[in-house]
Amino acid sequence: MIPLRRRTVLQASAAIAGAPLLLTACGGSGPEEDDGGDLVLWFPGTNPAEQTFIDDVVIPAFTEATGRGAAATYIDWPDMSTRLNAGFSSGTGPDLYGHGPAAVADLVGFDRVEPLDGYLEQMDEEDIADLRTGLDSGMVDDVSYLFPIASTGRQVGYNAAHFEEAGLDPDTPPTTFEELKEAADALAVRDGSRLTRAGIVFDTQPAGMQQAFTTMLWANGGELLSEDGTEVLFNGPEGVEALAWYVSLYQGDAPVDSGLGGTWDGLPPAQSPLVTEDTSMLFADSSTFQQIMSAAPDMDLRFMDVLAFEGSEPAAFGGAATGLMINPDSAKKDAAWEFITLIGGAELNNRFAEEVGHVPARESAIESDYVQESPAIATTVENSEHFRSNPNVPGWTRIRDTLAGHLEQALNAQLSPQVALDGAAVEVGAILAEHGGARRPISPPPPRGPRAAEATPPSAAGRGRDAAVPSTRRAPAPGCSWWRRRFSTSSCSSWPRWSTASC
Repeated sequence: MIPLRRRTVLQASAAIAGAPLLLTACGGSGPEEDDGGDLVLWFPGTNPAEQTFIDDVVIPAFTEATGRGAAATYIDWPDMSTRLNAGFSSGTGPDLYGHGPAAVADLVGFDRVEPLDGYLEQMDEEDIADLRTGLDSGMVDDVSYLFPIASTGRQVGYNAAHFEEAGLDPDTPPTTFEELKEAADALAVRDGSRLTRAGIVFDTQPAGMQQAFTTMLWANGGELLSEDGTEVLFNGPEGVEALAWYVSLYQGDAPVDSGLGGTWDGLPPAQSPLVTEDTSMLFADSSTFQQIMSAAPDMDLRFMDVLAFEGSEPAAFGGAATGLMINPDSAKKDAAWEFITLIGGAELNNRFAEEVGHVPARESAIESDYVQESPAIATTVENSEHFRSNPNVPGWTRIRDTLAGHLEQALNAQLSPQVALDGAAVEVGAILAEHGGARRPISPPPPRGPRAAEATPPSAAGRGRDAAVPSTRRAPAPGCSWWRRRFSTSSCSSWPRWSTASC
């Protein structure tokens, strides 16, 4: 029995309208006998370093171990779903393919991915434990479908020199969100009412907002959905308090984040607000920080452990970034598993991470020289037990984007946190109901706790509980060059295209 840490329940529907994978449930008459030919792999992304490692290291190792060849095709992330749809429907799909956790539930719902539990049971328990966080990201109905080969995790990076200038000790950074806000207040620099240097910047691209809020929600003891995936829970008191804290970064008499309406997504690392010193702290993923450190090698950039709200446990968005899945129609399932065990094994996975710049999928990688010499990577690996992925439920990307739309209105003080989350809960409940997986959203109790009093920002007061204002983005802060990059149409917030899998 594979040990489980949490579970997500899938109730498949007849159709998944608007889902990123518009799949067909039919894929031929089933697998034929393995002919011993080449294994066919479709890999997401066009990162040259990934391609070189797979072509020059993994495939030769696979051939040596099995006596057969393998052919890899590299497909840009935005095109991956279209290619898979065509391949599945025509019976010409790959034996093995890469994707991210956001796609798993829909793939399972249409029987487009092979369960891995039978294979995982062949592995040692220590091996399973070493991969636990990433494996959790690819589970549906307590069954594993995705094998992680790269991880991710959101964390706060900070300029230690700015801490010293503000009278803060860079050796004892914040450990709670309350302390983080206090530090951001101290670090923010203003010219009158104008914020010239933010205390902290969060990405305000839709997926980035959802990941940030979800991090705060979990760190405040809340949940997005019920354990069985049927009820919306994010509009309870924990969610309202978390969103009120998030809103306080932008609203009130002394905001500390000037980032609403802009994003650094797609900018060269040298133009990151952390590198240009438009902010003292940044909430991002470790691969982004790796690039920032390369662009600004003289910056004393340090990293915080995963944060919690006072009285709760640390938690943050993370888990598997990219994983491999087996086509259930393939006649080469065992060969596909052999390939997975090679690139997912401790030796090659650590080399893969180092040569490409990823976070290794295994917690034991903390002992490797690569991780020890990469502070951003090391902090992510050290905190891996606190990272969690989004729920694996059908229609997840619609749910994510719906929630983000309501979060945006709250952050712009167009709706109170409670009203924004209640509105999102109704829409998300309807999406879940389309797939047979939701009851009517629960009615939350009144906000409570020390942050509940902040649930209605001053600019939203007096509008009434049901006030709704069309979303408009705030004008950029003068003098911030990174603002000039308007919102991207990409589905995720970090620069490396491979990390879109983690949404």
